[in-house]
Amino acid sequence: MRPFAAILSLILTLLCLTSTPAEAAQTELPTGAQLPVRVRVAVRVLKVLSIKEVVGEGRLFVEVTQRWTDRRQAFDPVAIGFGRLDRTGAGADEYLKSIWTPGLEIENRIGEPEARTVATSTYANGEVMLIERYEARFRFGLNLNAFPFDRQDLTLSFFLPRHAAQDAILISTESDRDISGIEDTTASVDWRAAGLRFANRDAMGWNARSYSKLDVTMTLARISTHYLLRIFVPIMAVLAVSVFVLWAPDLTSKDKGTLIFSSLLALAAISFTFESSFPGCISLNTPVAQIISLGYMYLIVVLIADMSLETLSRRAQAVSGAVIDELRLQMRWALPCIMTAICVGAAIRAIPT
Repeated sequence: MRPFAAILSLILTLLCLTSTPAEAAQTELPTGAQLPVRVRVAVRVLKVLSIKEVVGEGRLFVEVTQRWTDRRQAFDPVAIGFGRLDRTGAGADEYLKSIWTPGLEIENRIGEPEARTVATSTYANGEVMLIERYEARFRFGLNLNAFPFDRQDLTLSFFLPRHAAQDAILISTESDRDISGIEDTTASVDWRAAGLRFANRDAMGWNARSYSKLDVTMTLARISTHYLLRIFVPIMAVLAVSVFVLWAPDLTSKDKGTLIFSSLLALAAISFTFESSFPGCISLNTPVAQIISLGYMYLIVVLIADMSLETLSRRAQAVSGAVIDELRLQMRWALPCIMTAICVGAAIRAIPT
């Protein structure tokens, strides 16, 4: 055992001797700074490329800015002639390999980022600024209860997997929030930017140690007018068959039954189509689901009420027949108006305030 211990000790000694100052700088926390090291974060969502409700994913083009202070990177601006040293592209990547970096990660990011560009700025006082731009896919929790009048809160959860909260924390100051935001003119075709907010929280990690997290939540409002032709117009067209059944003078009971049951089948086909295109819009209690569900009952009520009054009109006496005809005339107006009011109310109730 003694020869083995001696060999192991020799190997460890050689590894310590062969480690370069750059490698040590990558792992050692900044010296001369009060712990925990404060890593400032600013986020700009440059473009919402896509939101996939089916799988709960979004593809974003983001810009993440990190700032921290490392006295080892300070320099004499008089000797160099500049108060700030800028690096971009490959030069920035090489520079980052030689210094300590926070190792910022996004917890709900899927896979590696694409189309990545990087730039760094080092100031004379040792402040380091790292700016990254990239496209990436993120996992989000979507709530479709108010579809298509919904607002979605999509959160990017930043954390430092290498450092516990006692060593480094994430913060966002007022100046960081000022440069953060969502580009208004570059949102996805079906969404509109509605705000960006920051929130700090702690999370338990390895060995029951507390880790700092920063949640950056962007609010996107769905542009509901884009769904009028795709959703509401087909539904209203199917339900409008009831007006034809109620007002057409020469339709037989068989014709009316055929029209109503054909409309029921068309409404069922529309619901299956919507559910495949927008999962959750029918299975959940959304306004679209309420309108379609009430539409089934409404069509059946129209058929039963019209045929019942028509049968009573044929069998009633002259005085009673006049009363029934007047009742049918009022029903022709009342049933479509009631259904329209219910549909409009369901849509208005789902509009976020």
